[in-house]
Amino acid sequence: MRKIWLYPAVALVTAGTTLAVLLQDTPAQSGQAPVASAPTGAGSVSLPSLPGTAGAQAAVQTSGQAAVNPSSAAAPDSASDAPLALWTADSLQAAEQDGLAVYRTQVAPELLGTFAVGRTLELGVPGQPEPLRATLEQTHNTGTTAVWTGAVEGGSDADTLTVVKGRLETHITLATTEQTLSFVVDNATGATQVTDQNELLMRATPDPIITPDAKQLPPLPPPAQG
Repeated sequence: MRKIWLYPAVALVTAGTTLAVLLQDTPAQSGQAPVASAPTGAGSVSLPSLPGTAGAQAAVQTSGQAAVNPSSAAAPDSASDAPLALWTADSLQAAEQDGLAVYRTQVAPELLGTFAVGRTLELGVPGQPEPLRATLEQTHNTGTTAVWTGAVEGGSDADTLTVVKGRLETHITLATTEQTLSFVVDNATGATQVTDQNELLMRATPDPIITPDAKQLPPLPPPAQG
């Protein structure tokens, strides 16, 4: 009878011992988040990314770049709208050449390549403190020579400015009711000489000499009718 009760008691003790060992080896589970993994590099820890974090970070980074580097629209180039100043009246140096009074000045050679229809030229004129302005309105080519013409601001309809740009020189002619000036520019150096065409005309065709005792001759009779 004792042997019959001994076997169940041994089996019960064995089962309890096995259950205790299994419970000891099973890790305790809790509601806490998993511990971060070991550092991946010196001083750095790899953390799991939360859902939606990557998109938010990308949006913040994009908005930050937009704030730092705003999109700059191409601003209109207003340089072509401003008058092109070739030279001022103060830069004109009076000189004499072949018995005629001339003026010399200097212009930047690169400005000669910016002439175009709609461009306003500004240049100093001898005897005038304010610069003269003229807007190029028409153009045409004659062989390798480019020609522009324009009206003078504040002048009459007859006041014009003509620009003839050749390979070696650029000739600018200012024709007004008061005077006609010629500006000859060396395309390579920008050296400019100003000549009054009225003085050249007076030198070529001087006024006739009238003596005090000169008398006006009567008109000739009409031809005889035959």
